[in-house]
Amino acid sequence: MSTEQKLAALETYFDLMRMNGAARIYSAARELGIYEAIGGGASTAGEIAASCGLEERPVSLLLDGLCAIETVSCDDGIYTLAPVAALLSGNYKNLGDEYWRYLPHFLKTGVPLAKMDTVEHSEEQYQKQVTELAWMMRPAAEAMAQMLGIGQSRAGLSILDVGAGSAIWSLSCARHDPQSRVTAVDWPGVLQIAAGFAVEFELQDRFTMLPGNYHEVDLGTDVYDLAIVANVTHIETMEGNRDLFGRLHRALKTGGEIAVIDVMPGQSGAQLSCALYALGLGLRTEQGQVHAREALETFLTDAGFSGSTFHPIALPPYTMAMILAKKES
Repeated sequence: MSTEQKLAALETYFDLMRMNGAARIYSAARELGIYEAIGGGASTAGEIAASCGLEERPVSLLLDGLCAIETVSCDDGIYTLAPVAALLSGNYKNLGDEYWRYLPHFLKTGVPLAKMDTVEHSEEQYQKQVTELAWMMRPAAEAMAQMLGIGQSRAGLSILDVGAGSAIWSLSCARHDPQSRVTAVDWPGVLQIAAGFAVEFELQDRFTMLPGNYHEVDLGTDVYDLAIVANVTHIETMEGNRDLFGRLHRALKTGGEIAVIDVMPGQSGAQLSCALYALGLGLRTEQGQVHAREALETFLTDAGFSGSTFHPIALPPYTMAMILAKKES
């Protein structure tokens, strides 16, 4: 092993140590109520320790680590929650621990913990998740709207949002284009949450719900200018994506466009994030998978779309990208 290889191995080792340590101190702080104590008004190490029934010295050491991973801030011995703490709530506060604890069983049996991609379980599962997914995806959705020039080069659009979830992608477009209208397709229970976001954004007058299975509901023919398929292709098989793209080709007007947004491998610095995401899909779906850009472009071509262009979304988690294609005839 050369000196360069030894140094690279050492760097990998310390990276693993840091990642494991960071996860452990976050979990310990969550389990012992450290974040709740700070959020409740405890501000010094002594006050935080007393609030949690812990010893001050080890708590002080832990707080230094929490500051280093930027979940807590400290100014002259006064601790406050960092901005990210507002996002560490709901179903995502444990960073997916319930799935990762299940991983050994999954590896032994091949049976996922959840089945989010099945008709029987999809509505219930996504009702639990779409609110958190909205804040996770909102910056990327805003970036997409700007990439497309919504309200400028593309305006007055009739937008179809398929598997809409919170509808954050289509609503972000509608916020930039006062002449646009959104039709969101998803399960009834999920659409009720999307409707709440439409009210929050004061877009309810331009928001229509089309409840049901997007493989079965009538999408019409030659109706829409833009179809948005965001965070959907990864819960579909190859055949499912082909079917969906074919239905959307029929639903779009001539000259209409489809925007496919999802995690796509091969982007700079995103190898680990993509690999973890793909493994996470295995843990929560029966057939979900991360589809390569080239595969999605082939599905679009087979459905009759042309002129595909690829647009990475250079925002956290740095794994998302958009493929834009057109219905020529």
